[in-house]
Order: sequence, then structure tokens, then C-alpha cells
Amino acid sequence: MNVGFLLFPQALITGVSLAAEMLSSAASLRARNEQRRSPFSIRLIAPTLAPTEATAGLRLQPDMTYQDEATFDILIVPPMWGNPLRSLHHSPEIVPWLRTHYRKGAKLMATGTGVTWLAETGLLDGQVATTHWYYYDKFAARYPKITLHRKASITAANGIYCTTSINSQTEMVLYLIAEKYGQKIAKTIETHYGHEISKSTQQPFYQIGGQLQFDESIALAQDWMKRNLDKPITAQSVADHCQLPLRSFNRKFKDQVGETPHQYLQRIRMETAQQLLRDVGMSVQDVAEQVGYKDAYHFSTRFHQQFLLTPSQYRRMVKAKTYNP
Repeated sequence: MNVGFLLFPQALITGVSLAAEMLSSAASLRARNEQRRSPFSIRLIAPTLAPTEATAGLRLQPDMTYQDEATFDILIVPPMWGNPLRSLHHSPEIVPWLRTHYRKGAKLMATGTGVTWLAETGLLDGQVATTHWYYYDKFAARYPKITLHRKASITAANGIYCTTSINSQTEMVLYLIAEKYGQKIAKTIETHYGHEISKSTQQPFYQIGGQLQFDESIALAQDWMKRNLDKPITAQSVADHCQLPLRSFNRKFKDQVGETPHQYLQRIRMETAQQLLRDVGMSVQDVAEQVGYKDAYHFSTRFHQQFLLTPSQYRRMVKAKTYNP
């Protein structure tokens, strides 16, 4: 896999560093013969080979310029600090370069205001996209041909992915890792990097598939499930809360979220358990009860299936990273 990160003035380094580490770690977990057969590479691309000043005055050393020949599987555009139009003005060559590489087969992913670069290419015209919440109105006014999805944290349209924040970028990177290297490697990466990422509760749902339209009843269902994790929850009880027939609810939920209600519930229970084990000094039994399991053994079994670690092993790993960096 060949991955490229675009560099330009105002680019946020966090939009490069975490994704790069996750992708390279995932590639290193493959069998050695697979690594030899399909090598992994990351390149930083900038207008010149001079060190590029990003945020906080830090400088990144580019590997190539936009004039150099190369092919990529994925191109990642980081978010920007401040008004994104300044960067567009300083680096106009990026827009046609992105368009060219997309036509060569590269997938494009941008985060937050970095989505502006993709919008400028025209590739998102007639498609659904999202961006950072503070830029919604300006984005909608500047790009009226794009359907701005203010409720989604991730959109996908014909190999072009838009994410609202670093957290949603991380979710997208995990999705790409699972797609390229398999679910087992993706779960390992999520386990080792997930506790370093703040879980956002501002987004009502995360979806893969920007063509889908947001349904408020599904956001209501997700919110209700999150607030009642410690109680018995069935698809029927959630459907009743949303005042939807069960079959209609199950279909809408799967279309919007990409998971069945049961799969979604199990995922958020495990993610909440991670947070409690990481941040709160509760016993495993108490954590189990907080996320809806009366039996600590059953909870531990499900946690191990999800993360390949027991709750106690996960807590020890997190504490070791916290106190012994």
C-alpha cells in the first residue's frame, strides 16, 4: 500500500502523525512474506522539498513534491488551522494534482477543513460530504453543488472520504485497515491506539456511505441506547421507543449506521467499557454492570473477543503506557 500525506501551510500535524502510525503499525503486523510481496510506504508531499512549517512552528520534511511522478493507493489531506482559503491561495497546484491522482485510482480522504481541498477539485459535486462543524455554513455557501451532511461524522462517495475531526479520521483509518489487512489486524490496532483517542459524543452516528440520508429517528435510537447501557436492551424495545415497526427500524438502522442494532449496541458497550477501565477505578464486575452485563465472566469473554485482551490485561496495558511512556 502506498500512502501519501499532503503538506501545506496551516496543516495540523495531528492529521498526519496518528494516521501514519496506525497505518504503518498495521502493515508491520502482516506476515513477513506478505510484507515482502506487498511493501508498505508513506510519503509526505509538499510544494517543495524544503521543510514545511506546520502548526506550532514544527517542521516536517517532505519526501517529494507535487511535480514528482508517483502512484498512490490512498491520499490523506489533514485538517487546517484557521481560514482554509489562505492555504488554497498559497498552493493552487494541489487541486489539479488531487484530481489527476483520483483519476489514476487513488482513494482520497480529508479531515475537517481539509475537505475544502477535495471540494475545490469538483469531484464532490453532486455528492454528500462533511467537514468541521465550525465551517459548515461557509462550506455550504461556497460549494452549493455539494450536499453538506451536518449530522454525519464520516461520509463516503465513490472512493472519496470526508471526516469531521481527528477522532472520525481515526475511525476511517481503522475501516481502511480492516478493508486492506483484515479485521484481526484492525482490532489489534484499535486495542493499542484506541485508549489514546477521545471518544466524541457530539456526533449522533458514524456511517460509511455518504449517499445515505440522515434519519432523526435513528439518532434518537442511538442516543437512547447510549443512555441506557446498564439496562436490558432489545431491538424491539428501541423500536418501541422510536415509535417504529421492528422491521422498519432494523432496516433503517442498518442502512444509516452500517451495523445491526445488536452489533451497534455491543460495540458501544465495549467502547464504554474501555473508557471505564482506562479512566475510572472501578472493579471489572462494576464495569460489567455499567455496560449491561450482570455476569463479569460473560463480560470478560465478550471483551476478549472484541479486543484480544481481557479487561484486566487491557487496564494494565493502559496504565503501563500512562505511567511508563
